Amino acid sequence: MARTSKGREPKFEDLNQLKVVSQILYEVLRLYSPAPLLTRANVKEIKLGEIVIPPGVSLSLPIMLVHHDHEYWGDDAKKFNPERFSEGVSKASKNQISFFSFGWGPRICIGQNFALLESKLALAMILQKFTFQLSPTYIHAPTRGATVYPQHGANIILHKI
Repeated sequence: MARTSKGREPKFEDLNQLKVVSQILYEVLRLYSPAPLLTRANVKEIKLGEIVIPPGVSLSLPIMLVHHDHEYWGDDAKKFNPERFSEGVSKASKNQISFFSFGWGPRICIGQNFALLESKLALAMILQKFTFQLSPTYIHAPTRGATVYPQHGANIILHKI
């Protein structure tokens, strides 16, 4: 088994903390998905109830609207609640396919696992040497363009440990 940075075998608490970090990352991606919209073109006719969509139609999937929808995520849909992912992504909402920050199905982002692993690794490296807090000048103002980003930046204060 791999050893931790302190040269010891990982304990259950370490794995539990990693699960919590995953829940936090998923919740951040749900609330502030990097891409607010996913576009696809259907290759064959699609029937949705009484609606028939012919082949070649460009379909837009509004990630941000689905990720903030009270019908799928409950009354606290706009609140930060990593606990909703405690049983995994597929059980986080009322609809199994309500979380798709990286897309879904056969065209899901090939870099999803790498991006999540890289985020966890970077966070672990930062937290080994620093604590941080939001700057008093921080203004929460997410802006949507081609990606979602903080309009005034994300000012944080790092304190060396």
